[in-house]
Amino acid sequence: MTRRLWTADEVRLAIALYVQIPFGRIHSRNPEIIELSKGIDRSPSSVALKLANLAALDETLPRAGMQNASALDRTVWSEFFQTLLYESHALEESLHSSLTFHEESTNEYVHDGTSLDRFGIAKQRSRQDLFRTMVLSAYDYRCAVTGIEQPELLVAGHIKPWSLEIGRRLDPTNGICLNRLHDRAFDKGLITFEDDGYMVFSPRLKPDTRDKMLQLANAPTLKMPRRFLPDRQLLRFHREHIFSASP
Repeated sequence: MTRRLWTADEVRLAIALYVQIPFGRIHSRNPEIIELSKGIDRSPSSVALKLANLAALDETLPRAGMQNASALDRTVWSEFFQTLLYESHALEESLHSSLTFHEESTNEYVHDGTSLDRFGIAKQRSRQDLFRTMVLSAYDYRCAVTGIEQPELLVAGHIKPWSLEIGRRLDPTNGICLNRLHDRAFDKGLITFEDDGYMVFSPRLKPDTRDKMLQLANAPTLKMPRRFLPDRQLLRFHREHIFSASP
């Protein structure tokens, strides 16, 4: 029996799912993998295996995948992050399948540092939902500072504001999963992070506020994600241009 090869569109959808679910949930029993398998007429095991193979291309992982990624996988992976799921959203609609991949995806919890123009707001919300899902799944839906797991209290915050980094608005390495308090402080330049994740407090913070924020933290450093590590150049930009280093 001839093995049916994966098409480029199917690989795009597989990557779209890969970046939106926690790495530890890549298995054939995952309902989201089962849903995609039905949409593209493949077995859940086949889809799970494809996602595991894609991990070999993910340079943000501490370990390699199964090393069976195909040449097509490599090509589509390279192209994928330039379009950041725009094509995949259209493919999902064509399959008449609600492949949202996570029920908590809500634009309310994405912070971009700018107000939305009423023109094109629906598309921006959709993109922000996507950004949130990619970032939060990378951090296993936990605040990188406090470990809080309550979805309503988590924000996918941009390191370099949405308005200043058009080309990387949906890049998950331009995001950190934080609770609302620490995200607001980060956005306002009251805290920042060194390349190793060490949290730095602005002298603008009142001492009691600083102490209480520190008490909430599991440690004075970010708990790094399992993939999509924060981009060091963007962290440096935040320290140099957004962080308030003087009182």
